[in-house]
Amino acid sequence: MKTDRFLKKIVFLAMVIAWTVSGCRSASAPVTFYTLSAIPESAGEKPNTAVRQDMVIAVGPARFPGFLDRPQIVTRPEANRLTISEFHRWGGDLDQDFLNVLAENLSIRLSTPRVVIYPWKDPANPDYRVSLEVHQFEGRMGDSVLLNVTWTLRGRSDDAEPFIVRRSVIRKPASGAGYDALVAAQSQALADLSGEIASAIMPLSKGK
Repeated sequence: MKTDRFLKKIVFLAMVIAWTVSGCRSASAPVTFYTLSAIPESAGEKPNTAVRQDMVIAVGPARFPGFLDRPQIVTRPEANRLTISEFHRWGGDLDQDFLNVLAENLSIRLSTPRVVIYPWKDPANPDYRVSLEVHQFEGRMGDSVLLNVTWTLRGRSDDAEPFIVRRSVIRKPASGAGYDALVAAQSQALADLSGEIASAIMPLSKGK
C-alpha cells in the first residue's frame, strides 16, 4: 500500500512539473499580431478630382489559396516547402485586411473617398469593380516577398466583358530578418499593385 501511495505521489509530482514547464514555455513565447499598412497620403498623384467626384470604385472579393487562408503567417523557405508560424499571426482575416488596405491605397492614389469594399452596402452602383484571385502572397524570411495575383476590372454590369484582366507578379525585398520586415515588404507589394490598378482606372474614368 505504501508503495502504491509513493508511486501515485511520484506520478502527481511529474504531472505538476510537466504543467509548470509547459506554462513557462507558453509564457516565454507570446503570440505577436501583424497588419498590413497603407501608403502615406503624400503618395497620391493628385489627379483632376473634378473628373472623379461622382465615381464609385468597388474592391473585392479577393480569393486566397487555402494555404494562406489561416490566421498564422505563412512563409516559404524553399520552393516546395511552407512554414506556418503559431506565434506570428494576422491581427484579423488576411483577405479582409488585404482589401481594406488596397481600398485605402486606391482612395489615396485616385483622390476619391468613394471606394467601397466587398460586400458593399452602399446603395450606389459602382462604376468600376475590381476582383482579385491571389495565387501567392508569402515570402522567405530575410529575403523577399512575392505577390502573384490575377485581377479583373469590370464596369457596372457583371454580364459585360471586363475592361481588363491582368496578372501582376510583384516581388519586394525584405529590409530585415524578422516578421516586421516581412509584413512591411508585403505592404509595399500591395502598394505597387494599387498603383497598377489605379493606372488602369484613370484613363477609363476620364472617358466617362
